[in-house]
Amino acid sequence: MENAPGSEPEHVCAPTALIPAWWSGFLFHALNPRQVSMYLYLTMLSDARGECSPTTDQIREDLGLYSASMVFEALAALDDLGFIKRVRAAFPGIRARRNLYRRPSCESTLLRLLERGRIDGYLHSTNTARAPASAESQALVSEGLAALLGDDFEIYHNAVSETEKRQLLLELFARRAEST
Repeated sequence: MENAPGSEPEHVCAPTALIPAWWSGFLFHALNPRQVSMYLYLTMLSDARGECSPTTDQIREDLGLYSASMVFEALAALDDLGFIKRVRAAFPGIRARRNLYRRPSCESTLLRLLERGRIDGYLHSTNTARAPASAESQALVSEGLAALLGDDFEIYHNAVSETEKRQLLLELFARRAEST
């Protein structure tokens, strides 16, 4: 397929880092700016399987961080909150083992955020120190959750309280995490 005159070929900007737009309703509220930056960085480096393996020094240099401890703290938070999974792995041609970073499924991350109390049953951030997400972000969250849950969204939507919604999400995401 030919490109329109003056347009760039599709491959010029490929690959792209895909992050669900509907995560804007909680991503910027559940993580601090350094953690968001680290998550976006790792996502941009990820291959088609959602994996990457930069060194701590590479991360520190690329993000302009002053110390390795800043990298370790951000990675630990992302791992704890389910945005990444760290696995020690051996790589061909490299003697030492190093971290392999994997992006887990949306359900897995949401389950962890619910378990840690970082989001509530409406997928709103529980961080009261930050302003709530905009109405547009909250609408995106609702649309994204509907797409993610499929037929189960009606059951979720009909739950009356935040507590019921939260419990239902915990059960649904746990069940889906077990099946993957």
